[in-house]
Amino acid sequence: MELVVTCEFRFYRTPDQKVWTSSAFLYQFWQRYLTSFERVIAVARIQDVETAETNWQLSSGDNVEFVALPYYVGFTGLLRNLAKIRQVINSVATPERGLIYRVPSQSAMLASFGRGKQYGYALEVVGDPFDVFNAGITNGLLDKILAWVSYQGLKSMANNALGSCYVTKEYLQKRYPVKQGALSVGCSDIELPVASFSSGARVFTSTGKNIVFVGSFSQLYKGPDLLLRSIAKLKQQGAIYHVTMLGGGLYLDDMKVLAKSLGCFEQINFVGEVGHKEVIKYLDSADLFAMPSRTEGLPRALIEAMARALPCIASSVGGIPELLADDFLVPSNDWQSLAKSIHRLMSSQELLTQASEQNYQCAKTYEYELLATQREGFYQSYFQLKKSLYESSAPS
Repeated sequence: MELVVTCEFRFYRTPDQKVWTSSAFLYQFWQRYLTSFERVIAVARIQDVETAETNWQLSSGDNVEFVALPYYVGFTGLLRNLAKIRQVINSVATPERGLIYRVPSQSAMLASFGRGKQYGYALEVVGDPFDVFNAGITNGLLDKILAWVSYQGLKSMANNALGSCYVTKEYLQKRYPVKQGALSVGCSDIELPVASFSSGARVFTSTGKNIVFVGSFSQLYKGPDLLLRSIAKLKQQGAIYHVTMLGGGLYLDDMKVLAKSLGCFEQINFVGEVGHKEVIKYLDSADLFAMPSRTEGLPRALIEAMARALPCIASSVGGIPELLADDFLVPSNDWQSLAKSIHRLMSSQELLTQASEQNYQCAKTYEYELLATQREGFYQSYFQLKKSLYESSAPS
């Protein structure tokens, strides 16, 4: 059986029909589906370009085909292309093919109603659109409307699915449950190879001074502004910490301006985007990983930091409370609580050592082999459900 997978990521296509990615969804990603299906048809936004950038990597390859959605950007672009998006997805989502919607996804939600319902689709729920829109995309009333529409849409998709695979253990399952009797599996979308792990937990013999932040500056979901305000507050109290910020995007220059206005610019190292190997080096040289996010699903960056046995502080949003103990969580959008928690943890060798051990042991549950086995079980179960549905509906 072939499998259609929808994806919200944006790709690039060169004249030789090869499809490239600037970051996520390398060709290796699609191999997880090929353990249970003969061929993968990925449906996503694709921009045609003349040549590939030197830092891009291939996403297409053997038994992986791409079908292009219109390359829209933003809510206005989505509205302009509604009919075309639905037409493209429904043209490849045939009854004899498996169909997995990776959600949240506005394009998948559009296609799932009507004809899509009869195809016997499954979901991979990798985030919460309600939290994303409430964290602020367009600001104001439109955010509230989009949050409500997306929330209701994903609830309906889950209720009509043959099964859902959630990246969380409980959080997303409770908000977007499948109907009684449908397949429901909790399995992280994050798989860490052995090389991602340090040799063991850390033992701190001194207090901490160095903090690392990893996240995109394309939006302010990751809360870099909150971290800057907390560092400035601590400086006023005589506690000096140094922060390395990894990531690039639209708001990077704004954050530099903010740091200067707060009087903490000299303590911040704005590195920009770096490769994964470089990220590991920065994690290993830090004493604390900070993720004051306004919204999250189950953040890969946090789990990777935990795999390096790095103490962490993060917001209690999305699936993060499934990763960290209450002592290392702070309320969302509360930079003053963030400042207090940073200072409390960094001032105690015992707490730093305790956090390192807890994080390392938790991260071990995200090893590749363990999760690959769980995910393959979900695909095999969906394969059988879909096969039965197709055979029962096929003309005799």
